[in-house]
Amino acid sequence: MRRANRAIVGALVLASVACGGTGPQDGQDIVSGERAFTITARWREAFPHLVPPTGYEAGSRPRGRDLDTYPFWTGNGFEDVEGRTYAAHVKAAGNAHSMHEVRRNIEAMMDEAGGTKVFEGRIPEEAGQRHAGELDGFYGEATGFGRDAYHSLVYRADLPGGREVWVHARLGDLDAGWVVAERERPVAAAPLPAAALKRRLDADGRVAIRIRFAVDRADLLAASQPQIDQVLALLRDEPSLRLSIESHTDATGDAARDERLSGARARSVVAALTAQGIDAARLEAKGHGHAQPVADNDTGEGRAKNRRVELVRLD
Repeated sequence: MRRANRAIVGALVLASVACGGTGPQDGQDIVSGERAFTITARWREAFPHLVPPTGYEAGSRPRGRDLDTYPFWTGNGFEDVEGRTYAAHVKAAGNAHSMHEVRRNIEAMMDEAGGTKVFEGRIPEEAGQRHAGELDGFYGEATGFGRDAYHSLVYRADLPGGREVWVHARLGDLDAGWVVAERERPVAAAPLPAAALKRRLDADGRVAIRIRFAVDRADLLAASQPQIDQVLALLRDEPSLRLSIESHTDATGDAARDERLSGARARSVVAALTAQGIDAARLEAKGHGHAQPVADNDTGEGRAKNRRVELVRLD
């Protein structure tokens, strides 16, 4: 009953923020079902950026690697982030640990960094189990996957100098932890020019184009516009050409959701083309989810190849 009451009171505090409140500020007292606490942690410019609240420690063995790959759950699949990583097991002395205190301090730090919350909840067991074994050794005390997964928060934030940081925080009643990964912000590869697109369509009937979307959404990123412009040039130069825009995902997410997401992404590309005057009758949109892989989904490199958009010639 005590745990249930704590959860209810904590939910009310968070709901008041979500419904229009400004939320607690640095140094402001907060009352939860456990005890009153104050936001004390501040975002740091230096890696690993996050620090425990006052009275908490990052365990006896915080760990870092100069180069590693960590999978961050986005709600639909994993974003494999390769770069510098850091893992910390966070706990207060004695019985002073408060899940809500850790949570609110993380939220305050990520807000200070201008971060975006990518996911909140429990990582699905089936998805998490794919990574549980490979990550438990180094990251096991900080975060969790699979059957024993805890409530998770996942954030990303842009940093100065063309870098970005990802955070996976695990929240528990007795302890917490987080993994921080920092990498160079991905830059879209140079677009394939219209002439190259035509050559590959003539030779193979299909060609993968260099398109980027927002994480777990169908929104086209601005970095995709140069490639959209080349597809527009192709369609204008070849007025009889009809194309199917076909989107694919990797296999880290639920099959039905992957199919919906890939379909929405294909439709976003079609919409970008028709908005520039291309006749909609010349275009189709298809989402295949992860049903048509071109590489091994068990590796980060393979998953990256499987996440693609293709132009397919229609006869």
